[in-house]
Amino acid sequence: MALDARSLLLICWTSGCWAFSFGLGTQVVSHWLQAQGASDTVIGLNHSFYYFGMAIGSFAVPWLARRPGPAGCARLGMIASGITLVVFPWNDSEYGSYLLRFVNGWAAAMSVIPLETIVSRDSAPEKKAQNFGYYGAAMVLGGAVGMSVSLHLYEFGAMFAFCLGGAVPVITGFIVRLDLTTQSKPAKTQSLRISLGLLSNYLSYGTAWCQGFLEGLMISFLSLYLEAVGYTKGVAGMFVGLATIGTILLVVPISWLGDRCGKTQVLLGCYGMTTLGLIVIPWLTNAIGLGSMLFVFGACAGAMYPLGLSLLTDRMPESGLARAYAWYLAIECVGSLVGAAAGGKARDLWDETAMFPVGLSAVVLVIATWLGLQYHWRNRRTSAPQSPAKENYTQAA
Repeated sequence: MALDARSLLLICWTSGCWAFSFGLGTQVVSHWLQAQGASDTVIGLNHSFYYFGMAIGSFAVPWLARRPGPAGCARLGMIASGITLVVFPWNDSEYGSYLLRFVNGWAAAMSVIPLETIVSRDSAPEKKAQNFGYYGAAMVLGGAVGMSVSLHLYEFGAMFAFCLGGAVPVITGFIVRLDLTTQSKPAKTQSLRISLGLLSNYLSYGTAWCQGFLEGLMISFLSLYLEAVGYTKGVAGMFVGLATIGTILLVVPISWLGDRCGKTQVLLGCYGMTTLGLIVIPWLTNAIGLGSMLFVFGACAGAMYPLGLSLLTDRMPESGLARAYAWYLAIECVGSLVGAAAGGKARDLWDETAMFPVGLSAVVLVIATWLGLQYHWRNRRTSAPQSPAKENYTQAA
């Protein structure tokens, strides 16, 4: 039986509620730690441990979901996400905060990956992309709302903000139907033998890392940067939400453009606009100009993830997609934890604006490495013609 409209609506609602908690939590955690006197390095490490937990949890979810099923696993993950966020401000130990963020990230993987699996596995082939579009829009919208209201709620009361952010996924977790999934065929064992193509698909995997790096960096420190240059907490939260709204409104048109004009070309265009944003944002003092650039920056940086994943899907056989998807998500999480840690250390060593050169270095690293690989492969093709057997082997590497 294919995924029906009622089940899809429930998945979108529950994932959007989880994303609201995620968006709210990223901001209130940063401001709570800063209020307690934590350095930017410690703030960055807290977010890094969150993404580390999510990366490790993404590989463990298939095993954890065997007994309760995907819907049951999502329920447990959402409840655990809420509880670990609520208890965070009651902890007064630096290493205890790292542990709580790690567990919170692990719970996040348990919350979202099973729901993504249900959408991917149970959608009718002709509606799979459309269903993923609804799911993605719900996630981004929930996160945008959470980030936008987070600092208003924090000013109203820090404990209230933490409790509200934790209560939403807990309540949502209890309304997830355990019979949400439909029967499906067992996964093919052939997928274990398919090469990931880490080099031949470098632009896709590199994009996952780069987008994660920028996500971890901006989620951790963008609102703190905006406050440092003179904006109030409420306005800073609105600016962060505006960057996320750019993703909501433009990611589908950008993806559509990729289908029409070429995914690689549009992806490289997103890299270019992201680079421009990282260079220009620190110099913008006008609120309208800053808001407009954050809107475009958020849209292009956010569109990099689905474009890179779409490129990977085009180049992988169907039986290897599940494994490739797990690696893609894990690489994105590794990028996020590195971005948060590097941004915090840079801000401690220099100043608030140091986060932007750090983000720019990640973008340049990925593109420069990809160009180097392209040059190397082009020279190999022109200097030494290969036999058909060797050529097949090279492309599978």
